[in-house]
Amino acid sequence: MKSIKKIVLPITLSASVLTLGACGNGSDNSGETLVETKAGNVTSQDVLDKMGNNEVAQNAFQIVLNKVLKDKYEDKVDTKKLDEQVDKQIEQYGGKKKFEEALQQEKPGATLEDFKESQKTSKFQEEFINDAVNVSDKEIDKNTKKGSHILIKVKSEDSKDGLSDKAAKKKADELLAQIKKNPDDFDKIAKKESQDEGTKDKNGSLGFVLKGQMDESFEKALFDLKDDEISDVVKSQYGYHIIRADKGEASKKEKDSLKEQYRQMKIQKEPKIIINAYKKLLDEYKVDYKDKDIKKAIEDNILNEKALQQQQMQAAQQQSAS
Repeated sequence: MKSIKKIVLPITLSASVLTLGACGNGSDNSGETLVETKAGNVTSQDVLDKMGNNEVAQNAFQIVLNKVLKDKYEDKVDTKKLDEQVDKQIEQYGGKKKFEEALQQEKPGATLEDFKESQKTSKFQEEFINDAVNVSDKEIDKNTKKGSHILIKVKSEDSKDGLSDKAAKKKADELLAQIKKNPDDFDKIAKKESQDEGTKDKNGSLGFVLKGQMDESFEKALFDLKDDEISDVVKSQYGYHIIRADKGEASKKEKDSLKEQYRQMKIQKEPKIIINAYKKLLDEYKVDYKDKDIKKAIEDNILNEKALQQQQMQAAQQQSAS
């Protein structure tokens, strides 16, 4: 099924410009010498020139944003608890040395302290998004439905183990006939016959589904059902489904997760929500760009709705390819 995608932040965390000094525009400073050679020295300004304004702007903006978010949300986040969670992860890896080796494989040069800091930064960003995009319990209740399904795949490039369209439809019709005779057999049939590997072992349970998460035809069929009702055979891009609407209210933990997913969907649908929230936050902290080229790069490539949409599309394509 189509999966919900995590919010794509405008840029990725990097500390590479923390020690590089000022950009060239508006400054005659050649920069701090980083490397000396008989052929000539390498200065921080040389590195900045090589990186280019866009890359410098991305790193500079992320560093500024992280500083601002930490100042605003550190008192609201239990950072001690986050450190304890990392310590548990270290134990699960078999100790600090093995954890750091795994960390190096994933991100060469990263330290344990970098990792701990990134966990805190993620939590600060989560708090910021919660403030920026308000989601009420009423919205969640209106836009969620608990359901289960049985999938018979149709063969395609992405589904080599599927049946022909005709055979898949025939099998789905036969299973529906069995279920209509005895609706209580739905779970048993789902576990035995469904070709959705992600749900078959859970008797076909999808848990709570948000509007906008699933294939359009599937979603319409599910949300049209009353509790315990079972659909006719429904065709989606994946194959043929038999869908059941399930009873049950979301727990607090489930509702919090649904709210987070719904926020992400809102931002993907309307990126200007998060762009405006960033701008408001930066105004609150009186962020002043001293370099006009860097300011332009941030406005054009980061605090820009089209640029954010493009990055979201690229992230989605990478996720699909992986």
